[in-house]
Amino acid sequence: MSANRPFGLLGRTLGHSYTPLIYRELAGLDYVRFEREPDEVEAFLAGGAWEGVNVTIPYKRTVMAYLDELSDVAERLGNVNTIVRLPDGRLRGDNTDYFGFRFLLDSTGAEVRGKTALVLGGSGGAGSTVMRVLADAGADPVSVGRTGAVTYRDLPRYADAALLVNCTPVGMYPSCPAAPCTLDGLDGLEAVIDIVYNPARTALMMEAERRGIPCAGGLAMLVAQAAQAVERYTGQAVDAGRIASVTAALSATEQNIALIGMPGSGKTRVGAALARLLGREHVDADHVLAAQLGESCASFIEREGEDAFRIRETACLAELSRRSGIVLSCGGGVVTREGNYPLLHQNSLIVMLDRPLGELSSKGRPLSARDGVEKLAAERMGRYRAWADIVVASRESARATASAVAAQLPAMIAAPHPSEP
Repeated sequence: MSANRPFGLLGRTLGHSYTPLIYRELAGLDYVRFEREPDEVEAFLAGGAWEGVNVTIPYKRTVMAYLDELSDVAERLGNVNTIVRLPDGRLRGDNTDYFGFRFLLDSTGAEVRGKTALVLGGSGGAGSTVMRVLADAGADPVSVGRTGAVTYRDLPRYADAALLVNCTPVGMYPSCPAAPCTLDGLDGLEAVIDIVYNPARTALMMEAERRGIPCAGGLAMLVAQAAQAVERYTGQAVDAGRIASVTAALSATEQNIALIGMPGSGKTRVGAALARLLGREHVDADHVLAAQLGESCASFIEREGEDAFRIRETACLAELSRRSGIVLSCGGGVVTREGNYPLLHQNSLIVMLDRPLGELSSKGRPLSARDGVEKLAAERMGRYRAWADIVVASRESARATASAVAAQLPAMIAAPHPSEP
């Protein structure tokens, strides 16, 4: 293994990826993105600019023509997601997604032997891997697609299915929340797995939550497959405990911290103080929305009315809540639209700032001035508490309140937010 050549990810359009951070956390490896067009793949693989690479869509099958040998798993699956440079210079293709999904499946505790498992997108690269894992685990996997033997229209025929796995990109950042189907009629489901890992909770997972069905996202699969790739690259095994701890830490640090509460409860100032404390970016939703409106939120409400404002607020929130690792200060009225909750919940820990009503000012807040703080509190307080994962009483200053918030955050979220190279 050359100490001078990096490891990396080969794909066409990679954008934001957690993988550099994962490899750094797992093994301290230098890991970069290699974006290449289809006509550049052969020359890239023949070159010496890399030590080992993971391969993502659309090249998992393309690369096979340029490799010298395949692992048994890669040969069985017909696609490659890891390429190792052997000591003699030859290239060996492997598939660590098999191990990754098996780790994810096992971590859910779902018992699938002898049961029907629906695999959305089961004919694709990731889907075919999941189909193979499930078959090897003794399940009866059924591939579901837009076309083919079983389509989404046929789902009502599988009311007894015990597991549903989404292997499509539907619901993945930035097109979230979205789901490839509903869980209506699938009354036998014992678990739902979505291999999408960003956002933390896809629309499919949030529906499973509402129905009381255990669910899991794809982050553990991503980390587990990377752990096996590390073993292929370096010969050093990564144990299950390390995979679990890196998964938990990454999930915590990539999720946002969203502050909600009454108008005047200090969300902006506390958010800024909390962001400084945690080393995160602070985003104030009302400030972003005002820039989009070209005027203050208060003047827009006075001119266009509250209903028009709430529509624009939700559109702005939909953009902001897709982001990762920020402290997001929300407007006081964010809870007035039920549809705003899944926007926040998909990738945020929600914190309510609870400030005594007598300390809330109506200055510059037309709805508080019009309706009175007590009336707004009566309408909203129940939702603030219902939406919140954590409730924190305000302290004597924004800095003190931010410290109180940080003290109640799970340890991994309260750690300084890591930045990617």
